[in-house]
Amino acid sequence: MSGQFTTAELRAAIGNLRQGKSPGHDNIHPEFVTHQSETTSAWLCSFFSSCFQRSKLPKTWRRAAVIALLKPGKTAEDPKAYRHISLLCVPFKILERMILSHIEPVVDPQLPREQAGFRRGRSTVDQVTLLTQDIEDSFQAKEKVGVVLLDLTAAYDTVWHRGLHLKLLRTIPDRHMVKFIMEMLSNRSFILRTSDGQRSRLRRLRNGVPQGSVLSPLLFNIYIHDLPETTSRQYGYADDLAIMLRRTTWSAVE
Repeated sequence: MSGQFTTAELRAAIGNLRQGKSPGHDNIHPEFVTHQSETTSAWLCSFFSSCFQRSKLPKTWRRAAVIALLKPGKTAEDPKAYRHISLLCVPFKILERMILSHIEPVVDPQLPREQAGFRRGRSTVDQVTLLTQDIEDSFQAKEKVGVVLLDLTAAYDTVWHRGLHLKLLRTIPDRHMVKFIMEMLSNRSFILRTSDGQRSRLRRLRNGVPQGSVLSPLLFNIYIHDLPETTSRQYGYADDLAIMLRRTTWSAVE
């Protein structure tokens, strides 16, 4: 891609912003950007272009405010009983959407058809329907069916940056774009906030892709797109994977 973003791309990204959401560390609300003037939009577009050309980002965009919410029916004393929500800076989220619009048409055709997570025209309904139909077809053929369901723990948080960098280089032909994406992922930090107003000290992140980021699902799909092929069928949705095999006997399925 060129080193310049267009105002049309900026307007499209802003149009996809969800209103009423909490701001990030910079306290800029989505409504501020949605109702900004044409002059401000032109300046912001120029600023994004400068960030891309220099592969530099404001430090505040790398910091997230993480809110810990207790899961229903869980005990408050267990740290694993909380669901964390990352609040990212709105300008950073707009820039991510603009980057996504450039790389998605290049990346999506390279992803395996078994992966339906966060892809246009695909959903969990497709995978559940396909798996159910395959099981029914097997029963009609008087075959045995075995299914293994896999769910990766802390999948987004454990993405290895060096491995992701290598796979991005193999997937995206623009090396400067890859460099900028890795710059967006590097030197990130967060502060944890609780519902009663307590705050943690600043924590640094060395791996993972940002929770709540519109770019993270595609980056994760790239990270796991080279899962080895097997004799069984695969049905994937992001970090959830089902593996199904049909044979005439249970021993063959095992």
